[in-house]
Amino acid sequence: MTDQKSTSDDRIHPLQSGERRLARFLQAAVVVGLVGLLVTDLAGDGEGAAPSGQEVTVDTTTPSTAPPSTSPPPTTPPPTDGAPTSEAPTPGASATLAPRPARSFTLVATGDIISHGAVADRAATAAEGTGSGWDFTPLFGRVRPILAGADLALCHLESPLSRRDDDLSFRGTFRVPSTLADAIADAGYDGCSLASNHSLDSGPSSVTATLHHLHRVGLATTGMAEAADAAGPAWYEPGGIRVAHLSVTDLLNGRDLPMDPPWMVPHLDVDRVVADARAARYAGAEFVVVSVHWGEEYRADPTDRQRTAGRRLLAAPEVDLVLGHHAHVVQPVERLDGDALAYGLGNFLTNQPGDAANPCRSCPPETQDGLIAWFQVRADDSGAAIVDAGYVPTWVDREHDHQVVPIGVDDPDHLDPEALAASAARTAAVVEPSLRRLELTAG
Repeated sequence: MTDQKSTSDDRIHPLQSGERRLARFLQAAVVVGLVGLLVTDLAGDGEGAAPSGQEVTVDTTTPSTAPPSTSPPPTTPPPTDGAPTSEAPTPGASATLAPRPARSFTLVATGDIISHGAVADRAATAAEGTGSGWDFTPLFGRVRPILAGADLALCHLESPLSRRDDDLSFRGTFRVPSTLADAIADAGYDGCSLASNHSLDSGPSSVTATLHHLHRVGLATTGMAEAADAAGPAWYEPGGIRVAHLSVTDLLNGRDLPMDPPWMVPHLDVDRVVADARAARYAGAEFVVVSVHWGEEYRADPTDRQRTAGRRLLAAPEVDLVLGHHAHVVQPVERLDGDALAYGLGNFLTNQPGDAANPCRSCPPETQDGLIAWFQVRADDSGAAIVDAGYVPTWVDREHDHQVVPIGVDDPDHLDPEALAASAARTAAVVEPSLRRLELTAG
């Protein structure tokens, strides 16, 4: 190889070899000169300055001396919207992190939905000529704009659904038409709490059928589960705020609590509920709602059990909002430091107080009353809290069509104004001033 290279070099004229070395030198000098000019030009724009229109991110992170957290990490990554950002410091000032922008959402919740036989009959009439056995959609028609207009709408479904609508029952135990799920979704609800004294009216099949149809129409659920790994809260993220919704019952017809297995229909154990709320916090929840089926039927004044358990939940930092059900009449609301406890939201859609064909002798007139509870929640760096709360009184028009009527919002001409005013007055006497009546207009 050495001999071949020497032979090749001998063929190059000495002058040509020198010219090549000179050319390489000149090329290197030109490159160095261009680089130098570029550096000088950039330095002339201002040392350390960013090009016009370009954002500069300043890293102000310092090593933490705090011990690592022992809390489990969130199961989902934190939202990126509204995350803290850094800005370039002005001369003579230190860089600071901008506060996270406040986020907010509105939540509405309603009372018991029960398809008594008379309610199902109205739905059957509405479905005539459609090919569907029952259409409950018109019954929610007047309240739909209010429910759909909120960022998060939660229902409480007390009557379990039938799987195939061939085994319906409307008295004592409930297996009601599955198309009620379609109407609930169409009304604007995002999900429902399900734990109640009727949850197992037909045993585990009540759970299976109800979950099947609610999930079929895209509704989130809590308070029933077919397996342990499916139990737990329903999750929502209105306004970019992570919300967990739990549902428990203090009553279960014909069965002892806690259930075996306990996850099928969760029961009210305050310590357990707080622990579940804490777990939801660890999983990323910023706001926790607990629905509780409790109390004594047709009693507006909360029982001692309700007050004791409710105030313990309200005082727990892990719980933000408690929504009560089962009494079938509206019960008071308490508020404390950005949290709220609604002991009972009354009935929303039922046939109470009954009629000649479907009597309910123990049902007072108040069982025809209800409300849409409304809460505005705001979250910032200090946490999430209820900053405003109101309500819209409701009344079920059992005489004509079983529509849920939002009182004061384009009241139907065929209804007695005095009956509506009396219903609204009964509700106001119970929930005000903790909730303020909302003034809404149709349209």
